Amino acid sequence: MRVKETISSLIAGIDGYSGISYKVHVDFLRNTFTVFEWRNKDYILPFTNLGNKRFGDMEEFKREIYSLNILEWETSYRKEKGIILDGKYWSIRVSTKQKVYESEGIECFPPDWKRFCDSIEKLTGIPFR
Repeated sequence: MRVKETISSLIAGIDGYSGISYKVHVDFLRNTFTVFEWRNKDYILPFTNLGNKRFGDMEEFKREIYSLNILEWETSYRKEKGIILDGKYWSIRVSTKQKVYESEGIECFPPDWKRFCDSIEKLTGIPFR
């Protein structure tokens, strides 16, 4: 069993080839986060209105992320071999003092993916799907 490492930052992104893409950067040491949202098509609805959003609690977010054991996630999640031309691509980069952990996938997700997305949505107040 791995000794619990202290996470210093987390960067997660979702790229929807035919829709909306998101990237979130959470600084665990400064207790801050930054969210980017962009549209991959001109006809998609306007950006999320952050003026009416309620942001979550950073300490609660940290507890949830540690409980997900994302440092144990596989490096890559793929349903099939070959080229996928559309679909949802995601990536996560978690930095600790000792190491950088990276995980990514296309149309295939770790078992706790929904909880992970829910945690980010609760913290940032915007969708992360």
